[in-house]
Amino acid sequence: MWTSFFDRLTALRSAARMPRRRVRLVLPGRGPMRVVYDKAVVHETYSFRSRVLQRTIRLVFKPVLRFTPISERTFAAIRAIDGLQVHRKRSPHITFEVSELGGVRVERMRHRHGPDSEMTLLYLHGGGFFSGSVATHRRICERLALKTGAEVISVDYVQLPEGTIAESVDDAISAYAALVAESNHPDKIVVAGDSAGGYLTMKVAELATRRGLQAPAALLGFSPLLSVDPDREDKAVERIAPARDAYLPIQRIARIRERWLPEDGAPIEGYASPLHAAAYITSPTFFVAVEDELLRPEVEAMALSLSERGVEVETHLWRKQVHAFPVLVDVVPESEMAIQLAADFARRVIGELDRAPVEDPNSHEEVLTGELVPDQDDSAA
Repeated sequence: MWTSFFDRLTALRSAARMPRRRVRLVLPGRGPMRVVYDKAVVHETYSFRSRVLQRTIRLVFKPVLRFTPISERTFAAIRAIDGLQVHRKRSPHITFEVSELGGVRVERMRHRHGPDSEMTLLYLHGGGFFSGSVATHRRICERLALKTGAEVISVDYVQLPEGTIAESVDDAISAYAALVAESNHPDKIVVAGDSAGGYLTMKVAELATRRGLQAPAALLGFSPLLSVDPDREDKAVERIAPARDAYLPIQRIARIRERWLPEDGAPIEGYASPLHAAAYITSPTFFVAVEDELLRPEVEAMALSLSERGVEVETHLWRKQVHAFPVLVDVVPESEMAIQLAADFARRVIGELDRAPVEDPNSHEEVLTGELVPDQDDSAA
């Protein structure tokens, strides 16, 4: 028995030393490139609470997602769980009202005390287009309202099974267009979102340009989904760190994508993947990603594409956190810092930050030298 155990342990150690598989992605109009993060801020340290959370989710939640059937019954169960958040106690420092914006239900939040601001922040919650809601993401919106002084508008866009990504995009841009039309300061509208909401954030920026609308003053993306196929490995983005996402099972994305993009569904306006739309995005952009999450390579690729076009980009990479951790602001202390950094970025961009931006003392800038690398087929030609 002990010999067998020792042999298996030796095999695992040998596998850990094997070369990492690289993920590649070809961007429209460009050759293959190596992903780098240009002067990204790396947050090295992590709390005991965040480490426990990461390991617990990996051991408990990820297996559940891997084997749960993707069906209407599952969607109903997820909504029932999300619905429990409706009864959660609200912050006493925030006022709120429910209204409509461009025909889409929204929840408006404003701080009772805090910095004054002319900013309006449109927030698009995450959840893979089938979970999450304005209720589950109320805490991060409340924090953003307190830290920015802005009115925060959380959008209740359509999700599976009632709608597809195309319809979610339509709700998001409809709400944004209506906000631009009603705002006294359309040049101070910031759009933010996590995960799937990060996808919608970048789509709003792309479609605002395509439709001739006022571009967002800034974009805030917390672990944003930047393509409809982050699971594919026949792409030309080169992964520089192994993907060990705490709870996004890569094997399920293909099945979920069938629901995102049904064959008989309406096409997504513009690019299906925001990663390809960098030429349409001009707004200063703030990104948060986790060291080993599935979505990190494309976040870095987007940051590189935007910065090469002269767009201001600030990228923060965090160690030992979970996907979209800023949403868990009541759970891990690092969330509070990430939200504060995002709030400072937004206030600085619109000219309202009257102090030095907050800095994480346990962070540093790290520059990797990237290069364009020829594909094997190209070199053979």
